[in-house]
Amino acid sequence: MREFINKNKVLIGGLLAVVVVIWIYFTYFSGGEIALLSEAEPTSPVSQELLITLSNLRTIRLDETIFEDPVFISLSDFGVVIPPEAVGRRNPFAPSLGGTGTSSIKAPPGVR
Repeated sequence: MREFINKNKVLIGGLLAVVVVIWIYFTYFSGGEIALLSEAEPTSPVSQELLITLSNLRTIRLDETIFEDPVFISLSDFGVVIPPEAVGRRNPFAPSLGGTGTSSIKAPPGVR
């Protein structure tokens, strides 16, 4: 087998090159394009149902009198207030000015 490959290296290489060129031609330069979506395809019942539901949602109107109801007005907000925290450095990628680093690079003026 090794002797056959050694004797026919040029032939095998040429055949591989031809196969690659044919593959590239049909992949990139062939004139036919595949249509991913076709207008002639019938829609599925699921998509029809979804479209009907969406059109029904557009017709919904909210009765705003609910906001004037005493029960709604008596509701309490139990939200949590998030306290402000210290903001980090202006440029997090700038070298640290103090601490454990051994860098001799100085930060530009105005950078913490």
